[in-house]
Amino acid sequence: MGRHRRVQPSPGARLGQPIRRVAGVAGTTIVLTGGVTLAGTVVASPVATAATQTRVMILGDSVTHQTAGDYTWRYRLAQHLGLSAPGAVDFVGDRIDVWDNTANTAGSNDYVDAWFDRDHHSIWGDATRTERDAVEGLLRATPADVLIVALGANDLTYFSTPQQAADDMLALINNARRVNPDIDVVVAQVLDRSDYAGGRNLQPQATAYNTLLDQQIGNWQTATSKVVVARDYADWNPYQHTWDGSHPNPTGDFVIARGVANALAQLGIGTTFGPLYGTVPWPGTGRAVTTVGKPGQHTLTWAATPGASAYLVEQRVLSYGEQTFYRLPYPLAAKPGTNTWTTGTLPAGLRTEYRIVPIKGNMTGQAGPSGTATAQ
Repeated sequence: MGRHRRVQPSPGARLGQPIRRVAGVAGTTIVLTGGVTLAGTVVASPVATAATQTRVMILGDSVTHQTAGDYTWRYRLAQHLGLSAPGAVDFVGDRIDVWDNTANTAGSNDYVDAWFDRDHHSIWGDATRTERDAVEGLLRATPADVLIVALGANDLTYFSTPQQAADDMLALINNARRVNPDIDVVVAQVLDRSDYAGGRNLQPQATAYNTLLDQQIGNWQTATSKVVVARDYADWNPYQHTWDGSHPNPTGDFVIARGVANALAQLGIGTTFGPLYGTVPWPGTGRAVTTVGKPGQHTLTWAATPGASAYLVEQRVLSYGEQTFYRLPYPLAAKPGTNTWTTGTLPAGLRTEYRIVPIKGNMTGQAGPSGTATAQ
């Protein structure tokens, strides 16, 4: 393993953000570290807190940047390291955000739980070829002892053969060594995507690239700088682990975090992750709906659920004695900020209760608090 430069932890979280170690998903059993599991509860063996920290920088594209309303796999990795190597890692980088997929812009901090060390360098649409030439300046501005590089999918999609992408990855690593000859590197396998015909887009290119990593990684080592592969492709299924065919859902977060954690364990940072169990639901919940009765119609207004790409309206007509909410058949496209919907023509005096259910890609969340309106 490379000789990591250890630094004393600074008080509190970086960039003024508090850090806490959290674990577990209510109602779901997940093994976070070897031999650690309970449904909704984590029981960890006593582990001595490290007095010094290893600076870890994550370089990634949209699969790592992720979107509003996500936990992110970075969060799951931070959880795991908080349990298996408490205090040992300081994530560093020049960003703390996720992508706002509704407004289509960077800069959101609408994580499901933002209470963790969010520092990273992941950019929507990023590529190995771009970071190959930028990494030296990045590391001079923000030093790191370990790089986790989760790039390559955009290279393989738009402009690189598998061999070219592998060559660019090696060049990126060598440019990082110009700043820190002792830096250790985790290179993540490229993950493929689902397509609309039931196949797996990018599968041939990803398979070829990941094979090249296995074949060439042994030649990428130096006496002081180790390179290891984060192996998550074998467990990856874009139909089960993404919300849009490309970007990880809450279950996919664990698949990626597990591969990276197991690679870090090879560098002596934390323990292996252990097996994965079950499916983790998206926790998106509809916001309280404000309902206004107008002449011959009802108007509904509600605040956006972070990350929601659409909304379903559920209703029960109280004037007819309905006890069950019925879901209207067509989703409404999500808008940033305030969303509004107005019914068609209704008879005067019709009293109806409504609630809003958020959708994010192929994930459906929970209904929010209801509101009632009476048509005038």
